Amino acid sequence: MSNPLTTFEGAELGREVCRGRIALTQEEIDRFCSLMGYDDAAFRAGPSGGGIAPTSMCLAFGLRLGWEEQVFPPGVIRVGDENTYGVPARAGDVLTTTLVITDRFERKGRRFLTYEMVTTNQVDDEVCKVRFTAILP
Repeated sequence: MSNPLTTFEGAELGREVCRGRIALTQEEIDRFCSLMGYDDAAFRAGPSGGGIAPTSMCLAFGLRLGWEEQVFPPGVIRVGDENTYGVPARAGDVLTTTLVITDRFERKGRRFLTYEMVTTNQVDDEVCKVRFTAILP
C-alpha cells in the first residue's frame, strides 16, 4: 500500500511527505564503494579522518527512504532526474533527507507527480538535491 500523501489524488504540493536521518559511517562508505567498484583514495579513511562519500551514495539514501516510507506507488516509472550537488558528505556526518511533491499534472491521459528530495548535513549545508518526475500507473 502506498503512502496516501503520495497518490495522485492525495498529493499536497509542497508538503513534506517524509523525512529520514542517517549517521554516515566509514564502514557504509567502504561497503558502497566495494559494491559499486569505486577505488578512489578520497573515499577511504585517512590520517585526517573519514573518507568522502560518493555522490551517488547520498542519492541512494534518499531513494531508500522513499521505498521505506512507501512514497512511490507500485508500478511507478521514473522519467528523468535533475541532480545538484553541494558539499560532500563525509564519514561522521548526520544526513537528513526530506521529500516533497512539487507538481502534479496530466498529459495525454497519463498522470504524473514531480518529487524533490533534499539531503543536508548536520550543519544544514545542502549535500544534494534530486528532482524527478514519475508516471503513475
